[in-house]
Amino acid sequence: MEVSLELVPRSREVLEAGARSAACFPEIGYINVPDLTRFPIRSWEACSMLGAGGGAARSFGFIPHLRARDFPPETPFPHGELFRECGIQQVLVIAGDPPSETGDFYQGGIDRGAGTVPFIKKLKREFPHIEIYAAFDPYRTNIRYELDYLREKEDAGASGFMSQPFFDLRLLEIYAEYLEGRRVFWGTAPVLTESNRRYWESRNRAVFPRQFRADLAWNIAYGKAVMDFCGGHDFHLYLMPIKVELKTYLEGLFG
Repeated sequence: MEVSLELVPRSREVLEAGARSAACFPEIGYINVPDLTRFPIRSWEACSMLGAGGGAARSFGFIPHLRARDFPPETPFPHGELFRECGIQQVLVIAGDPPSETGDFYQGGIDRGAGTVPFIKKLKREFPHIEIYAAFDPYRTNIRYELDYLREKEDAGASGFMSQPFFDLRLLEIYAEYLEGRRVFWGTAPVLTESNRRYWESRNRAVFPRQFRADLAWNIAYGKAVMDFCGGHDFHLYLMPIKVELKTYLEGLFG
């Protein structure tokens, strides 16, 4: 099982502090960096900062998020040279919200019109050595739709998937049954307040189990259950600790 940790690029200092914390946990092999237009640091810039001795303390694989809507199909991808200099070998392609985005990942809605599949094809054609992951949203519409959409992305050149966070292991297990043999990083994110839960339910249409509790102990226990599932079924883990003290959360999971 491989583990990727998401670090939101709010500032260089936040990125470097997160990388230093991650370096304490040998289980973490990758750092994902979302691309959020409300922050001044773009995802590829953040990977460059951390990869150039920027406080990471040890070597990680860096996975920048690329918003398909930001790259015109008729223009060559502009960051190939930076990718080569930084040794970036993996990317996560998302649709990308319009400029009014407020979330840290793709936020709901059907995004086939945003050019995700054509962008994956274009990226794979221009950079065949890059491993492309496609975003996976279990709350978008229904299971059949999402599985068909994942197949389109796979046919376009995606070699794996990274999911929105699951908060109910039973739903994750249903999807996992259909994705056996695929390279999938299953997402999980701690939710420590009822207002944060309501945000996920209203904004992302996320599903929580009846026994959910908005406290650190429940979220760590749930994260361990997801980790055990991934380890036992040849899947991988994608951690998104957006609103939690990072080292405390990681110590709870891996300690």
